[in-house]
Amino acid sequence: MGTEALGTGTFYLGTAIGVILVIGSVLIFVRMRKIRKEYRETLAKKYNPGDIICHDNSADYLGMESFKGKQVRGRGILVLSHNELYFLKLFPRIELCIPLKRIKRCVTTRNFLGKSIQKTLLKVDFKDEDGALSSVAWHVRDLVTFENSLKLQRKKNRPKKRK
Repeated sequence: MGTEALGTGTFYLGTAIGVILVIGSVLIFVRMRKIRKEYRETLAKKYNPGDIICHDNSADYLGMESFKGKQVRGRGILVLSHNELYFLKLFPRIELCIPLKRIKRCVTTRNFLGKSIQKTLLKVDFKDEDGALSSVAWHVRDLVTFENSLKLQRKKNRPKKRK
């Protein structure tokens, strides 16, 4: 009789944990959909459809060199427009806008700030608003296209030399 009660109690506990996990997963899914919708609306207000050269809706952010201490990695939306590189991190919300004129170099690397995801990363060196040099890195799905588009757009944005 004691064994049956133990088995029944374990069954109910397992069922309760399963239900809680399913409900939690659904709530997280619904919240992430709402966040993504808000971010699409933010981008629609910020850019006209022809302004976006390329984008990645799930760029993996590895941090920024000028932020000291621990940083939270995360996914977000990376957009290359005609005159800026814009990143909007999903959670916690971080917005980063780098004018192309401030970008000093863009390269690919395998790690950044001692972090690695075993994939090639897009690393961007730029001058911040105070004129200090900083770096930021992302993993993007189509790295070659993003890197080439960024380099080409930077060339277009360079001031013309007077003769």
